[in-house]
Amino acid sequence: MTNHGGKKPTPAELRRQAEERLAERADRALLPPDDPRRLVHELEVHQVELEMQNEELRAARVEIEEGLQRYTELFDFAPMGYLVLDPGGTVREANLEIARMLGVARQDLLGRRFALFVGPRQRAALAEFLEGVLARGGDGQASAMLEVDLPQGSDEALQVRLVGSARTGATPGTLLGIHDITARRRAEAALREESGRKDDFLAALSHELRNPLAPIRNSLSLAERVEPGGEEARKAMAILRRQVDHLVHIVDDLLDVTRIARNKVHLQREPLELGGLVRRTMDDHLPEFHAREIALEGHIATESLWAEADGTRVAQVIGNLLANALKFTPRGGRVGVGLRRDGNQAVLSVRDNGAGIAPEMRARLFEPFIQAPQTLERSRGGLGLGLAMVKGLVELHGGMVDVTSAGPGRGCEFTVRLPLAPAAPVKAAPAPPVPAMQRRRVLVIEDTVDAAEALSDLLTLDGHDTQVAYDGPSGIALARDFHPDVVFCDIGLPEMDGYEVARAMRNDDALRGTYLVALSGYARPEDRERSAEAGFDWHLAKPPSTDALERVIAERPRSRTAPAR
Repeated sequence: MTNHGGKKPTPAELRRQAEERLAERADRALLPPDDPRRLVHELEVHQVELEMQNEELRAARVEIEEGLQRYTELFDFAPMGYLVLDPGGTVREANLEIARMLGVARQDLLGRRFALFVGPRQRAALAEFLEGVLARGGDGQASAMLEVDLPQGSDEALQVRLVGSARTGATPGTLLGIHDITARRRAEAALREESGRKDDFLAALSHELRNPLAPIRNSLSLAERVEPGGEEARKAMAILRRQVDHLVHIVDDLLDVTRIARNKVHLQREPLELGGLVRRTMDDHLPEFHAREIALEGHIATESLWAEADGTRVAQVIGNLLANALKFTPRGGRVGVGLRRDGNQAVLSVRDNGAGIAPEMRARLFEPFIQAPQTLERSRGGLGLGLAMVKGLVELHGGMVDVTSAGPGRGCEFTVRLPLAPAAPVKAAPAPPVPAMQRRRVLVIEDTVDAAEALSDLLTLDGHDTQVAYDGPSGIALARDFHPDVVFCDIGLPEMDGYEVARAMRNDDALRGTYLVALSGYARPEDRERSAEAGFDWHLAKPPSTDALERVIAERPRSRTAPAR
């Protein structure tokens, strides 16, 4: 029996314990040495000592077996691979995890050289690594690390980190701990690729922004030198309008992709006849195709195809596909647009005979910022956002989009499938006409002086009586004296922001009925909701178009209890 603390008893202690065990028997220890009963007593004591030693041995054996079982379980079922190699690199022991990693039964690993499972180009490095582990010794202490690939037949190689420690004693060798780092390596590669794509995107964005800025600057210089109202001035203004529209389009694309990615796009679904929408969108883009001498042909089903969809967003899908075809089709090429029914789906196709798509690009073509390879001058331009928006908007409608191509130089075809409505809708009553424009008193509250003055001058030219304030408190004070019919208020004002201005006006008896319009670079649904909660009647995204300004002012008499739009 073992003493407390697991210490093995000494012979004297063992004798004492045996004597105590026989204490209940007749006391024979006091008998003379030559008494036969004394001899019998000694034999009994030795018998008890032997029994107690056997108990110690059995307990030690059980403890060893339990420890060996725990070691075996830890070794076999560890979450990382383990190998024990002899000095020549042959496998002596292997756990289940390394057998799984290598795709080999454990018994088939034993007796084989580990180097056979490593990529041929890394075997010399492995041999040097194992020699170094043995040379450094340390008996169980990790002394070196090496990263290698473990080829998996036709599959991608497994990437692992080896941690080696020497085993000395009667059977020297090397213990290898093997960590699977494939997922980490892939994540690192993905991060590097994403970083590269962002760098490419920023370079492309810089290029795309500078393109319209150059003609804008030149047209402004030209407009300052020529006679106002003349032909050259009209040309300069047309250039300015086109290039500003292009800048707005770039910003809108960036915002749309972000909204789609965050599931922040809210569709305004209504009964929509797809054939008419396709024809109108083609007509809108036809001048661009004519300018490039590219034929644009339509093959539209004669039957009416109705869907519950957002007409603006579906037109955006069609427009982006047409713009993509225009970009990659050479002068003199041909683009065909088709629309047909397939069961309960409408199938829209845009086919071109242009640059085509390489097989490795097809799978990633709908990802944001992905584009076909560009030359230095970026003659095809763009930010790689159009097709990502197409995919996002189509999927929001419950549809799907795909692309096929026979390869580079052989054109491609984009196919969009959208669910059809179960029945044609009942015609709705026509919308009431927009009220005629009336002269209004308009207050502009905007801290950017150029923006405030430009908006004020534009409204003055339209016949309105306009005043300007450059901060919130000044705007509220001016409103009390000016009594404006409409207030255009920037949200991002310093110190007192636009929301505070709106709340202050709604709490002022003299200004409570004023029509408030928010101006903001943010136009997400949550931004519009916040404007409405603060008291705004309308929410306009910057920069507002002339048509938007006129529509807002024309609708001034409408009840201000309606939510901001």
